[in-house]
Amino acid sequence: MSDLRIEKKFIFGKGKENNLKLSLLKNGFSEIFQPRQISSVYLDTLNFDFARDNINGVSKRKKIRFRWYNNDLGNIYLEEKAKQNFQVNKVIKEINAEINKDYIVRDLKKYFYEVKNKFNSFNYRFVLNVNYLRSYWISDNKKYRATIDQNLIVNPINNLSFNLNLNETILEFKFSPKYESSFRDFYYKKNFNFRAKKFSKYIQSFNILEDSGLIN
Repeated sequence: MSDLRIEKKFIFGKGKENNLKLSLLKNGFSEIFQPRQISSVYLDTLNFDFARDNINGVSKRKKIRFRWYNNDLGNIYLEEKAKQNFQVNKVIKEINAEINKDYIVRDLKKYFYEVKNKFNSFNYRFVLNVNYLRSYWISDNKKYRATIDQNLIVNPINNLSFNLNLNETILEFKFSPKYESSFRDFYYKKNFNFRAKKFSKYIQSFNILEDSGLIN
């Protein structure tokens, strides 16, 4: 499955989720379904090329991660996310593997390195795990989706007992490229006073963990 979209992110301090939800409600958004706990395990090349490209401002960059929801290890997805500026194409594949909750990383590595797919010819490493709570919203015209992420906790793969708390709340708008112009008009006509900012949970976590010597 492939998903082509534009993403606009807005970063706030911890504990801002209620204010953001109220702002969305005032501007015609409604919650789609119940919030979900998201878990993601991020991969990178042996030289951390994905992280370095992002940090160095390369316009075309990529991420690879495993993702699952509400601790459901029976439904895990392998995602390859290619991004150029604000435009994103995400290819999602549901994996077929037995994952033991006590050995999640071990079993994901076994799947990734053994399955016969295009990743076999590359050298990748498992880097870090991110967990957070996400709520889901949609505009009254059904053209624009929004998510709010809160309670971000990060663990380096080589030390899963270490918890890093990211003190951010993240509002993100997502929409089809065909709605880019209309979203710009929509955004400025509404009562939003936010400034979009480049932000990546992976890069933010990577920088902090690398500076602390927990990634090498």
